[in-house]
Amino acid sequence: MHNLYVPPYKILLFILLFGIGFGTANYLKDNESNLPTSKLDLPKPDFSFNFDFKFDFNFSKPEVDEDIQKPNQTWNEVTIQTNGTDRKYGNLVGIQLVLKPADYVKEEWWKERIEETLIKGKSSGIFDRKTIVIFPEHLGSGLVFLNEKSRFINSETLAEALKTKGENFSINELLLSKSELMAEVYVRTFSSLAKEYNVPILGGTIILPNPKIVRGNLVLDPKGPLYNVAIPFSADGKLMEPMVKKSVLAEEEQKVYAAGETNQDRIWIVPGWKVGIFIGQEVFEPSLYSRLTGKAIDGLISPSSVYPNMKWSEKDLSDPNIWKQEGMPKFIKSTRAQDLVQVFLSGHLFENHWNGKTFNLRDFAFEDQAVSVESPTILNLYF
Repeated sequence: MHNLYVPPYKILLFILLFGIGFGTANYLKDNESNLPTSKLDLPKPDFSFNFDFKFDFNFSKPEVDEDIQKPNQTWNEVTIQTNGTDRKYGNLVGIQLVLKPADYVKEEWWKERIEETLIKGKSSGIFDRKTIVIFPEHLGSGLVFLNEKSRFINSETLAEALKTKGENFSINELLLSKSELMAEVYVRTFSSLAKEYNVPILGGTIILPNPKIVRGNLVLDPKGPLYNVAIPFSADGKLMEPMVKKSVLAEEEQKVYAAGETNQDRIWIVPGWKVGIFIGQEVFEPSLYSRLTGKAIDGLISPSSVYPNMKWSEKDLSDPNIWKQEGMPKFIKSTRAQDLVQVFLSGHLFENHWNGKTFNLRDFAFEDQAVSVESPTILNLYF
């Protein structure tokens, strides 16, 4: 039998009426001998009842799974920091975003958040035909929250959110069930923005099942392993090669997706520039730089993300200095690149506060770093 919600006053009324009826019956039975004897032997009616009821004494009303309302803007302005001067050679623009799960619930909300920063960049005059825009790691992975409702989005932790889908529901199952929709929204958004603002864009990364670019289209293999991939878009909105699959994974990542090949192509060629793409902690792996040795390359770029207590190879990745001391600045001279930018995602995503600080390095020596992780920041580096 299904549990029913019974208002408390109805339960009390039932108990009161039952008590009165039971007491009256006992009283009549005790005084039956004092009643006049009937001349007729009338049949006695059967007043017995089967009170086989089950009650749920949880007086709280069932939680309603409601649609999420559009989030209020959580930042007042987009800050621009510039490293170097415009010598008309081009620039690398790293955009640090600050997001929360509700920002992903509707496609248009997510696009608006991203576009706020592009509007700021365009109005400030830092975009031209030699600009490359880089967004952070997992910017697209958050699209797994698309179309979710209040019970999921308002959960305190990701584990609690997943339980709203089923007791043993996993993040892998959620990613696979949403992969087609995630891919469509991701491609549609960045293709549109790259074309509208006339700049090549690296759209951060997104977790998808064995994605490939086939004749200009993103194709998924629903039965293939999940990968964390960075996908470039040209200034006319087309998907570009190489699509880089993250090859160096932390222990937590290995539970969700597979590692890409270490020998994959990672040089992105845009008009006038060639840049090497590294994802997250790939920047700590010396062998990946050795594959770039001697190749014509102008810069290194890395979409990245980090959460508290994130570790890899005994490194505390939540320490911003680790990325500068042991990452790309340490190895850049082994390549022919002179400039680099590493872009981090920021914001509160369930129990984790993603708080990496975006930074860049110009001509091996001149460094700039985002001042805050609580507001979106554009770090502009001129070649």
